[in-house]
Amino acid sequence: MLQIQKKKIKLLIPLLCSGVLVLSGLPVFGALTTYAAGGMQTLADITTMQQMTQQICSNSKVGDTKTLTDTRDNNTYSIRKHEDGNCWMTQNLRLTGEKTLTPADSDVKSNYTLPASSVSGFDSTNNYANQMYYAGDETNGAYYSWTAATAGTGDASLTKGEAPSSVCPKGWKLPPNSGRGSYAEFVAATGIANNAAGSTKIRSAPYNFSYAGFVYDNALNNVGSNGYYWSRTAYSSDNAYNLVFDSSNVLPASSHARYDGFSVRCVAVSGRESADTDIAVSVEPILTIDAVTDMHEIANTASVTTGTIDATISANTNYKVLLSAAEPDLINETNPEASIPASANVAAGTSAWGVATGNTTTPYLAMTSNPTEYPNTTTVGRETSQTVHKFGVGVSVSSLLPSGVYSTVITVTATAI
Repeated sequence: MLQIQKKKIKLLIPLLCSGVLVLSGLPVFGALTTYAAGGMQTLADITTMQQMTQQICSNSKVGDTKTLTDTRDNNTYSIRKHEDGNCWMTQNLRLTGEKTLTPADSDVKSNYTLPASSVSGFDSTNNYANQMYYAGDETNGAYYSWTAATAGTGDASLTKGEAPSSVCPKGWKLPPNSGRGSYAEFVAATGIANNAAGSTKIRSAPYNFSYAGFVYDNALNNVGSNGYYWSRTAYSSDNAYNLVFDSSNVLPASSHARYDGFSVRCVAVSGRESADTDIAVSVEPILTIDAVTDMHEIANTASVTTGTIDATISANTNYKVLLSAAEPDLINETNPEASIPASANVAAGTSAWGVATGNTTTPYLAMTSNPTEYPNTTTVGRETSQTVHKFGVGVSVSSLLPSGVYSTVITVTATAI
């Protein structure tokens, strides 16, 4: 379970007396609210394809949708949790260009470089062709030979079973031929029959499988009349399983030659996929935060009061730390019309506050309501598994600022990458 905690900390600026801002013995801020992403995050909480996990899909409801960005090329895809309980792309993959896919961003065990787009080479003389072609049609997407669709792992040595890799984003896979996350399970759960009505249904919202056609013999064929979608399962040394449909048939477990250029849809399976072994242990990413601040100083109009926000993070996965505030300005708790604005222009004698950059040219950045990465320094925590991220804070006040307690709530978020 991916455990991500967001802890809210209250930044207080109290008591202005005769032009002096006094920060008098404030406690470490409590009332911390915890969110565990592995147990609570849904599709609504993520923005990229690569953030998807089986737990997030499990937490989402059937019918939930989201548009997510593929970080490999910044293409966006609509996602839906379908009636089979799994999360599916509702658009065809259109990853193109001679990109090197890595385990950090793709469903690969080792680096794989996508071939250049070409309509040539998809023919019977080249059964294990590493080929892809994109005609520029966003609806139909790109076309991949089975070797390319499986990121080079569907080669001549794989004559049965599932390819271990694919060109899908990290957290996603090509569907298997049967079982959890397969096209067979999908059409059964959605009531898509092998007839004209089923063909209409699979091509309609919310599923939106298109008549993309396929590439064969150096040409794009059957666009507007057939759809062909690879699975990750080999049928034989020459063929692989796929979904195929026309105006009157929907066949979720057909098979075709590996050199054909077919479309790709990726699936994120809920829960944990079954393993071939009798015993399997799953170790999920862990990411936790403990956040505090130390604004316990005396400030005046002649200088900038400084402090820090400390976020101690324990993790066994790569992550980034973000700060945000629903109300970025510091508001006077008894006089809401008075405030200290969130600003990059923090200077003595003015009312402003910001997060330090460590850059003398631009010393501060304004807090925003959107989760944002800010410069910070890091040290080892109490244990070697902990990293302390320290964000500098600067507050300046003018002599005209009304006295009182000025506050906002800063949300510290850690996101696995």
